[in-house]
Amino acid sequence: MNTMTLGSLAVLTLTNPAEAARRLLEYRLGREVLWLGFCLAVILNALVQFGFEYLLPVPDGVDVPPPEPIFMSLIRSGTLMMFSIAAFLFAGRLLGGRATFNEIMTLTVWLQYLQITAMFITLLLAIAIPFLMVLFLFATAIVSLYVTLHFLNEAHKFGTLWKSFGVIVLSALVAVPFVLAVTPSAPV
Repeated sequence: MNTMTLGSLAVLTLTNPAEAARRLLEYRLGREVLWLGFCLAVILNALVQFGFEYLLPVPDGVDVPPPEPIFMSLIRSGTLMMFSIAAFLFAGRLLGGRATFNEIMTLTVWLQYLQITAMFITLLLAIAIPFLMVLFLFATAIVSLYVTLHFLNEAHKFGTLWKSFGVIVLSALVAVPFVLAVTPSAPV
């Protein structure tokens, strides 16, 4: 896999996510590659988060809490990403899906790389053209949901996006209390 392949796969993911999922699953990546990709995604995610913390201007008079230590950010990011993989796997199986851990991990890690890219673009927009940032975030959320629905459908071999939507809803119902538990600074 080279840069051109990654670029065309990213475009395919946005234009035809079901086909992109099938191609990603055809690679049958080994566990070592998946765990290396997982760790790299966690590190890149933390770097972009630090970009948001350190590069965005803060209005005068606004108290901003000190940034989280990098170690905690890495642990939290890795935990949440692993939790989403497990939730997608088990919720899918509960609804009759047949995906394996490696298949869900492959698709989730790839989606994470695309989301990191979108977060980086969001950071650049927040610095250069702040009013476009909100529109870009909204578009990113819609596209991310669309891609995730198709990825889950292909991995679990549901044959319908409704079951994929059910997986997302079940995962979210379990995830909300968990995310609040591991994010003590989050508003409740």
